[in-house]
Amino acid sequence: MFAGLIVADFEAYAPKKWKSNVFNRERLEVKQRLLVLGKALQPGLLSADGSPLALDASGEHPALWNHRQVEAQHLFLSRNEGARRELDAILDKQKTLASLIDDPTPQRNHVFLAITLTHQALEVAVKLHPDARIDRQNLERKCEDHFEREKLLALIAAMPDGFQIGTTGSASTATAQIDVERLRAVLAELGRNATLGATMAPPLLTISLAVPREEALRLGPELTPLVQQHLVHLGAIYQFIAWSRDNDFLAMRETLQKEKQVKRQKGLAKNDTVRVVRGMFAGKSGVVQEVDAKGGAKVLLGTMAVKLDAEDLAKA
Repeated sequence: MFAGLIVADFEAYAPKKWKSNVFNRERLEVKQRLLVLGKALQPGLLSADGSPLALDASGEHPALWNHRQVEAQHLFLSRNEGARRELDAILDKQKTLASLIDDPTPQRNHVFLAITLTHQALEVAVKLHPDARIDRQNLERKCEDHFEREKLLALIAAMPDGFQIGTTGSASTATAQIDVERLRAVLAELGRNATLGATMAPPLLTISLAVPREEALRLGPELTPLVQQHLVHLGAIYQFIAWSRDNDFLAMRETLQKEKQVKRQKGLAKNDTVRVVRGMFAGKSGVVQEVDAKGGAKVLLGTMAVKLDAEDLAKA
């Protein structure tokens, strides 16, 4: 059971401690405490396809991916590992090795809910990285439709007092004051950020509320129902944005089907010279005559045509 936050939790992220490994244990204890909170909140949070959101936490030690400093502790709630892997196979093809090293976290590719503890506050948010191309373009395409756009505006306007919308590093707008023009401006800014390449602090679309340190401490265990209430509202916006087969404004079903087909076929094509690596014909070489969508290959071994699985073949 989450008993609430203590002063030491916030002090673990004092600026003077960000780059030091001396405070790793201190930050690990905060991480473990926040994971208790996250696990208490997780059961009521669902993906757009109805599956439970997966819970992850950021690291507690300075490393390459956090630019050698730990400014905050993050909890991430997003689509499960299987669903992430399916989309990552498409998204990572268009990224440079340098950009993947700069920020290898899975949240870069997917819309996510976040609970973030800093030195001064506890933030609750839904965030969308400009590189999360499938979710971002799904949102952009939905907002081209009048009725879908009005639905999103209503969800944002219904957020509790104190929530803000904008991109990180830019001026934010109170969610109660959101209108069509401001929404379009925020989406346009996010789209522009997607063309800028890797940066130290990429501007994310963010709908968030910061609970000040003193208030979070005063609430104690009552912080759990407050965060839960906020995540329910944010969860509805998450589901609006997140691509799924039932929330597909990009015709992604066909793309994913082609990806599966290519994976099954292992890149084999007619007239490829191959070597059999498994089975009764192992060690023999031949020429591919055809490859079907399920990964079955017809291979000419000498004068004999044999049906083999693409998994049992390697290009010669």
